[in-house]
Amino acid sequence: MKVEEILEEMENILQESGRVPFTNKRLVEEDDMARLIDELRDAMPSQLVEAGRIVSDRQRILEEAQQKSDEIIQQAKAYHSKLTDENLITRQAQEQANEIVTNARKESEQTLREAEEKAAEILDQAQKSAQELAMDAASYADQVFELVEANLSQSLDTVRKGHEDLKQQFRR
Repeated sequence: MKVEEILEEMENILQESGRVPFTNKRLVEEDDMARLIDELRDAMPSQLVEAGRIVSDRQRILEEAQQKSDEIIQQAKAYHSKLTDENLITRQAQEQANEIVTNARKESEQTLREAEEKAAEILDQAQKSAQELAMDAASYADQVFELVEANLSQSLDTVRKGHEDLKQQFRR
């Protein structure tokens, strides 16, 4: 089950649970809530796996950009070597080859820079998303526990009062 589905089910359980008369408290099945919290804990690692996949994709993109850069530079060097063999055209060829190498380096650096920026953006977004999801889940679980604690406390107070009333009736 995905984290969003688990949170939605927790919300449904809370909304569908019975109310404690004369309060804004609700009675929640402890087993259902505990099961959902366990499922939430199990689902969280899948979000982390997704972040790892994004990091791997980033590395692959960087490697491809570097490989493309190396190929362009090799092509420029080969072109440069071929042209240097000719006498009059040699100077023009060297200038063109140098220009090609310079342009290739600029292009490869730009491509590499863009790939790094995109990968960093994707990773940052995935980390923020996973962190927000974890914080939301923890906050929701905390709210549920506070509600359960309040309900149990109120129930305990009611039991104590009933016990005290019973003792007073037998004392009369």
